[in-house]
Amino acid sequence: MKAINLAQVVEYFDPKEILRGQHLRHWFVQRTGTPRQRLRIALQTQRDPQKILFVGHRGAGKSTELNKLAEEIQDSFHIIGFDALTVTGRSTMRYEDLMLALSTQVTRQCIDQGLIGRPASEPLREGWQSLADWWRRTVAGFSLGTPGEVETMASLSTLLGEIEIGVSQSAFTRDQLNAFVDREMPELVRRLNWVIGQAQQHLSPKRLLLVVEGLDKVDLEAARHIFRDHAPTITALQAVMIYTFPLALRYSDDYQIVRRSFDRDVYLPNFPLRHPDGAEDEQDRDLVGQIALNRMEASLVDEAALQHMAVASGGIPAELVKLVNNAALYALERNGDAIGMNDARNAVRDLRRELAANLTLAEWRLLKTRHGDRKLSNEPEVQQLLYKGALIEYSNDVQWCDVQPALWSLLEYYVEEADGQLADGGR
Repeated sequence: MKAINLAQVVEYFDPKEILRGQHLRHWFVQRTGTPRQRLRIALQTQRDPQKILFVGHRGAGKSTELNKLAEEIQDSFHIIGFDALTVTGRSTMRYEDLMLALSTQVTRQCIDQGLIGRPASEPLREGWQSLADWWRRTVAGFSLGTPGEVETMASLSTLLGEIEIGVSQSAFTRDQLNAFVDREMPELVRRLNWVIGQAQQHLSPKRLLLVVEGLDKVDLEAARHIFRDHAPTITALQAVMIYTFPLALRYSDDYQIVRRSFDRDVYLPNFPLRHPDGAEDEQDRDLVGQIALNRMEASLVDEAALQHMAVASGGIPAELVKLVNNAALYALERNGDAIGMNDARNAVRDLRRELAANLTLAEWRLLKTRHGDRKLSNEPEVQQLLYKGALIEYSNDVQWCDVQPALWSLLEYYVEEADGQLADGGR
């Protein structure tokens, strides 16, 4: 399944699409150093409800690896997953936002996927009605849901969907519900664990695996608030859980505090295009190119243009997908039938402008220093550059870093000379 023309290249290289199903099977590239098989073994051999951090650069392919993992363990696990950033709509997420999203998403998906049937026995019927009544009381006064009692599981699923919409669209509703959730957190966790328990009984001998994505993209202070300050709460659910975690916080003093609250951390490395000494890593360079060639016929892109975009991606799959998508648009604009070098250069220029737009002069100076020594450390300034994507971490040979390659040509431009003026250079 490959693009045979540039219009299909634009379609198949959608930067927002997460590989799953048919696309995952056709386009997936097996990377060196993937922890996926070790994670699969750990999940299948340990019976306790592990809580796992999945760490990696934004755009490194964590969602793709998790979807591939889901395919490989589908005989022993049922996966419920969601993107917390998408559900809440908040990059400044608080732990109440996350727990509310967990409650609504897990309950809704258990209902919608048939993991909770209407119970036949009286105790379970009472438990079900108690859950429905609690959610109705939760949203009373927030103008959410239809009047009357929640009488069916479908109506509860609808109500929980309305809660998610109300919280994402109204700051007032969010603040009011968050205050309630904070006061009622033990009760919320208890009731969510009841839902999980019912699903587990339905699934047996399979187990339930909850995958919470999007937390690697939230504001760093929000991530600290959630993972450092409220780890006991977000790990209190009686199910195996995987949380994506921001790479930048892996290089902070908080990480060891966070790590103690989780059973294991799993790190997904980027594709290194070179070694710390500057020598090319030909194997991973070819793998990055294969990410593109798995989705398109080789005749649709000039080989040098593909290499140019692969290098500019810094070994980040999402960046390469974005670059090819944009380059195809430039090629179509000029009525071309293949991506040429000028199209690739234009796409890289756009990426350069995007990355440079939110960098301070002090950050440019630090970037130039890191480009020179490639040393990775845990200062807050380094964490921020990792978060912005201007600095990329690699782990072949040793842990090291370098500036995002699209920015290399601007490093001298932003270095102050002795008289305080900027050095010459093009943008």
